Amino acid sequence: MKKIVMIPETLDERKKTWRKLLTQVDKTKANGYAFVGEWLRAGERAELEVGSFILCYDEPGSMKNWYPVVRLFKVVENGNGLEEVYCWEGDVHERSWALAVRDEIAAILAEAQGQKPEEESPLASISDEELIAELERRGYTVTKPRRVT
Repeated sequence: MKKIVMIPETLDERKKTWRKLLTQVDKTKANGYAFVGEWLRAGERAELEVGSFILCYDEPGSMKNWYPVVRLFKVVENGNGLEEVYCWEGDVHERSWALAVRDEIAAILAEAQGQKPEEESPLASISDEELIAELERRGYTVTKPRRVT
């Protein structure tokens, strides 16, 4: 089902601001290109699927002391059709904002799309000593790398 929603306005139109219909998060990227989707225009109406997400990036503050703000909205059936599900504000002139929010936003999107969160290695619960003992039992020689100081 689709819903007509108003794309959130900019927090400060003097500086960088953008909106995307978020479809995917590329965890191999460490900047804004990690967020994949169709561009949307702030302050305009769009007809979007209920359950889809709108990612908003803004740089409010003074011209010299701006800070990044990332908000994630979910399209819902009731009310104005948007529910803010995530908000993050960075420090003044923070350049690594995408790394600060990427994994959390990826998890929110994955859960909404019915995907399981990334599972850690099945070996993660085994201690190094147990792992080395098992490898040696199987005939492997294990040496720890020397640390250069």
